[in-house]
Formats: sequence, structure tokens, C-alpha cells
Amino acid sequence: MSTVKDRVTIFEVAPRDGLQPEPEFIDTKKKIDLIHMLNDCGCERIEVTSFVNPKWVPQMKDAKEVFQNIEKKPGVIYNALVPNLKGLELALDAGFKEVVTIVSTSESHNKNNLNQSVDETLSQIEEINRIAKSEGVRVRSYIATAFGCPMEGYKPVDRTLEVALTLESHGAYEISLGDTTGMAGPEMAFNIPKAVNEALTTANLAVHYHKYFGLEFANNLASYNAGIRTFDAAVGGLGGCPYAPGAKGNCATELLVEMFHRMNVETGIDLKEMNNTAEFAQTLSTLLHKKH
Repeated sequence: MSTVKDRVTIFEVAPRDGLQPEPEFIDTKKKIDLIHMLNDCGCERIEVTSFVNPKWVPQMKDAKEVFQNIEKKPGVIYNALVPNLKGLELALDAGFKEVVTIVSTSESHNKNNLNQSVDETLSQIEEINRIAKSEGVRVRSYIATAFGCPMEGYKPVDRTLEVALTLESHGAYEISLGDTTGMAGPEMAFNIPKAVNEALTTANLAVHYHKYFGLEFANNLASYNAGIRTFDAAVGGLGGCPYAPGAKGNCATELLVEMFHRMNVETGIDLKEMNNTAEFAQTLSTLLHKKH
């Protein structure tokens, strides 16, 4: 084992991607408490909420209240998902300095998720980037179904690469490849990020694996071996229902951190605090009754 530690960055998504699908509204104070606990863990990047229509995602109706009442720790980046221009407007009004967009490689998934074609969403993201840049706000972008779509199956890597390069040209400083329903395997998790990463010229590349009976850790390791150094995860593995096909939650931050620490890879995160935070996060969920 090397005595010189490598370092990775964990992009914590539990307050948004983890809590968003919960059917019972979670008290705003508890959401704020979760973010403060993540602050104490040493998290440097936290996706705290999303500005979506509360008619469709009632869990996020307190987005502005959450952000304006959290203690902003110096050096920590807090961001929010904005699925459209209205979401960007609300995020700017709330005071965000970083936002996150999302688009699928799959027409079927994009239509279900955003009620638009992929091209329509990419065009809107271009405008989001233009406005954000004029306001001094950075934009991160998710590519959903980057490793496969539950409706359309597996896609050639060229499709993911095409979308990634378009997002980079629009101004995304970072692009995250999403394994939306846990369809990736280690070979794909090595080859696809490697191909995309080699093609990008300005944007950083991250990966975002969802649970699939532990395979998400093999996938993260494969992507690490492909040169990726930014990994999305949700404390406690929050983010979906383990008994619903294709919606098994996100990779658990606490186990991902432990994996990297056992590899002598630095994360900047206090594992003991993260394990405590995972226990608290689990109490917020009615979807996930078991930790893993």
C-alpha cells in the first residue's frame, strides 16, 4: 500500500436526492439538522434541496426556507437542483451560488422526468448556463441514464459522450454520470467514465451510482481506477425504495468513505461522524427501513 495518500471528493446528495422521494413530509428543522451534521462530518459539497414544482415534488416545497436557515460553513459549497428556468429563478432569489441541472440520455426517461425531449432540455440548460454565468453562479450537470435506461435499455457510449460534450459546451464546470436505476457493472463503470473523461477539455467528471445489492461499490472502484476522483453519494443510502424495481436508493456515503479509507485514499470526511449521521438520516426515511 502506498504511503502517499490519494484524495477524492464526495458530493453529498442526501438532503436533496436522498429525501426527495420520501412520501411523508419531513420537518424542515430535521432537514436543516441533517445538513448541519454533514457540515460536522467535513463534507465540502452538499446538494441541499431542489427548486421543483411542489405539486410534483411536495417534499421540496421548503427549499428556500431550508437554504436560508442552514449555517453556511466557510469553504463548503451548497447547491440546489434546478430542472428548468423557473427553478433557476427561485434558486437565484434564495441566494445560491451554485446550481445543478439534469438531462437524460434516454428520450423516454427525459420525457417522464422533465416532460421534454432531450434536445428541449439541453436547449433550456444552455439558457440556464447563460443566465447563471451572468449572475456569477456555477452550474453542475447530471446526465441521467448514462449507463442504461430502464425503458430503453443500454445505450452506446457515444450517446453519453455526445450529451456530456454538449453540457460542457454550454458551460457546466462539472458533469456527473448517473446510473439512475443501478444498471451499471464494473466494466461499464470503467469504460464509460474513462471515455467521457478523456474527451472533456474543461469540465470535471463525477459519477453517481445507485444501489444494486453492493454492486455500486464495485462500480465506484472501477471508476476510481479509470481516473475519476469525484463521487456522488447519500448518507444512509437514502434515495429510493429497496423493494421497488429500479429504485434502490443511492450509494451510502459512510460505506463509500470507509472503502476509500481502507484503500489509503483521503476523503476529508470524519468516518465516525458520518456513521452517526447515517443513523440519523435513516430515521427520516419511511422508504428505507434497513441501512443496507
